[in-house]
Amino acid sequence: MERHYSKQLDEPIPALDGVSPRQAARTWAGREKVIGWLKYLENNTARAGKDDPMGSFDFGWMWEELGLKDERR
Repeated sequence: MERHYSKQLDEPIPALDGVSPRQAARTWAGREKVIGWLKYLENNTARAGKDDPMGSFDFGWMWEELGLKDERR
């Protein structure tokens, strides 16, 4: 999963107006969208439950890599 999400950081994401998370994180408006996207990913995987490998995946490294670590709540 980490490989998949690592690759996604450089790919266009429709929820981010077709730009990559790295590109979007460079602007204030883009950062807000990236934060929403990361929260969406976290919430969806949390619903899988702790017994499921998806449910225990930690997205913290993505927040840090995108310079948004302090925005994570």
